[in-house]
Amino acid sequence: MRKAWGIVLPILVVALYALWGQLGPLGKKPEKVAWELAQSPPERLQDVYAKAHPAALRIDGPEGSRGTGFFYREGLVLTAYHVVAEGGPYTLVLANRQRARATLLGFAEPLDLAVLATEAQAPALLPLETQRRPQVGEAVLHIGNGRGQFIAPRYGRITRVSVDPSPFLPQGLVETSLPLSPGDSGGPVLDGQGKVLGVAVAIGQTEAGFRSFFTPLAERSAILADLEQGKRSYWPYLGLRGPRTLTPELARELGLPPGGVLAGEVVPGGAAHRAGLRGLEAGGVPDVILEVNRTPVNSFEDLLREVRRYRVGDLIRLTVRRGGEVFQVEVELAPFPGR
Repeated sequence: MRKAWGIVLPILVVALYALWGQLGPLGKKPEKVAWELAQSPPERLQDVYAKAHPAALRIDGPEGSRGTGFFYREGLVLTAYHVVAEGGPYTLVLANRQRARATLLGFAEPLDLAVLATEAQAPALLPLETQRRPQVGEAVLHIGNGRGQFIAPRYGRITRVSVDPSPFLPQGLVETSLPLSPGDSGGPVLDGQGKVLGVAVAIGQTEAGFRSFFTPLAERSAILADLEQGKRSYWPYLGLRGPRTLTPELARELGLPPGGVLAGEVVPGGAAHRAGLRGLEAGGVPDVILEVNRTPVNSFEDLLREVRRYRVGDLIRLTVRRGGEVFQVEVELAPFPGR
């Protein structure tokens, strides 16, 4: 990703998405919250942690630790979708170190939220704040498994609300000074009353310094109820691996005109594959995507942003260059193959 927007990487499957580089202004100036204020220790939240931490847990997959979750209703665990996206079986490590199996009920990939079901008895339950919106300057607590620590506390403050740091991430996130790290994904962000304001999903370096981000739960009661009933919603994908900006240097290397997005690898069974697009793995001249529904795209971020304006099942029209030929192809968007 260009320096103005940072780079987003899933750090294995256990970690927070990471935004490395600088995040530029997002349409308006950030609220003026001093860094000292954002890092001041909110002692009252230590009591919140003492009461809340038994509800937090670690989520393990076949390969080991993946991230964090928490009980919010008996038998139900809330976490970030990217923690569980690679599939199970899932093992919950509870606060008392007991282990329990869990199954995936529902998820909303565009919000990075997921609900797991388990027969384990919850040591405690965390109430969700689905009415009140988070406020800038508000002191918050996160409980997670980052830095190899088990359901440990992290303290900080909310620095901005309703931010869109990257097309790789959910939109409308809340930015904080919480010092999170890989392993904290899916952990609860709590307010001074011990209510969960949201679920941790990302970390990154911004103009103001290191920041972390969470998906807020305000006004999302209906969405959570749908997840409990097994509803599953995906981001729309073209089904490409390694699409790259066709820079002048890369264009010269491949003998192609510059501009557009090189298809990279076309994943079998994906939307692009079904539409007949060709990638580098096919041999010959690879396809270059020039437009999505007549909107020019000149980087992977451009392509991702335009595709995510739509939903799974929507038809979009791509303008594609294959060698000296430019043509249009209709693509039905789908989840990423294998999901």
